Amino acid sequence: MDRTVPITASVTKIPGYNTLTIYQMAASPFWYVRMYEYGKIFRRSTKTIHKTEAVKFAKNYFGQVQLLKMNMLPLSRDSSFEFVARSLIQENKARHERGELSKSKIVYDEARLEKDILPVFGKSRLSDITYSEISSYLTVLGAPPRKLHSNSQKIHLSHIKTIFKHGHRLGAITSPPAFPTLKTKDDTRPWFNSDEYCLLLNKARGNIGKTIRAEAKGKDQARNIDITQELYDLIVFMVNSFIRPSDIRVLQHKHVAIVRRDETYLRLTHPRTKGHSNAMISLEKAVEVYQKIVQRQKNEGFGKPDDYVFQPTCGDKQRAYALRTLQRQFDQLLILAGLKKDGHGTSRTLYSLRHTSIMFRLLHADNLDTLTLARNARTSVEMIDRFYAKPLTAEMKVDILHSKRRPRKAKQPKVDDEGNEMVPRKKAKSAKLDADPAP
Repeated sequence: MDRTVPITASVTKIPGYNTLTIYQMAASPFWYVRMYEYGKIFRRSTKTIHKTEAVKFAKNYFGQVQLLKMNMLPLSRDSSFEFVARSLIQENKARHERGELSKSKIVYDEARLEKDILPVFGKSRLSDITYSEISSYLTVLGAPPRKLHSNSQKIHLSHIKTIFKHGHRLGAITSPPAFPTLKTKDDTRPWFNSDEYCLLLNKARGNIGKTIRAEAKGKDQARNIDITQELYDLIVFMVNSFIRPSDIRVLQHKHVAIVRRDETYLRLTHPRTKGHSNAMISLEKAVEVYQKIVQRQKNEGFGKPDDYVFQPTCGDKQRAYALRTLQRQFDQLLILAGLKKDGHGTSRTLYSLRHTSIMFRLLHADNLDTLTLARNARTSVEMIDRFYAKPLTAEMKVDILHSKRRPRKAKQPKVDDEGNEMVPRKKAKSAKLDADPAP
């Protein structure tokens, strides 16, 4: 049953005011006013649970509509939640064309809007949606059968807030309502310590060329998965370059430059990701593995500037499939190595290699500041502190914790030839001031 349908017993027509009617509905505790004038239906929340006050509000509202008509002003602007939400999607698509937003954000926003948000708020006017209605929506998301994590609920809440802000910019509302507050817990990002990383590499190296029969999951069919040399190279490359799995999908040889100075490294200039476009600098080990990749690909007819560094046989339209292929190989390798879950029971994924890359720098780099690390990894200091560095404990850096500065040596007094301490003479004050430096 539609919770926005008027409750029949509550429908009350206001005498002497044409079609003016007040009513209640299951979706809200407030009375609503409705009227049909000039070929248009007007609806508005009275923001009250008392019928007497609702009648008074309805009469005032009727007068406002008549006044607008007499002065030839717009009777209303389209301020429905659905209209504003779809207007925001169109604006975001334009921002995507300008390179300001990723395509994936728009896809996820549209899916969330159609599946969850519009069925609840779509038919309401933006100004009629209250704190309690938004809070009830989040409660439903967190209850069975959905049971969404608080972090996922926060994404929904943020999306709704953005729609209200857009509505305010359009003039559909004078101010957004109060919003519920959600407490979220930052989960530890799974990574590999040094021993686990060595085990992972050994398993990858020892199983190159082997085919594994992967069990079917959900709607997937059982399939044969080959463990390849490319998987081993990918693991080493990611741990030594800080790169994200989504970057692997777009990385081409023209985005990679080998730099040989005092230090040898790769400079990665692939397209913008997660709002960041800084060049990424790798460790020296990444240079070695990249050169092997290039040599192998040239033997196979690839390795040209526009070819992809990983899965070059998959063209521009198959990059999502290319990444899934690598993810499937990696999942099977984790199972073989007994490393699918970390000590907290969290499943590891290809993304864990990026977390490992950042954790290794936090643990082993000599006085590396987190700002430099964040800039190079295309993230923020806050994200490193909240997520990547969450497993970092004082015991892991006990050597630095126990370190101390060397005491300064005391100044030795100057002595003359006979060993007597010399007293420094005071400088005479100069009557002439030093000249100002040139501008």
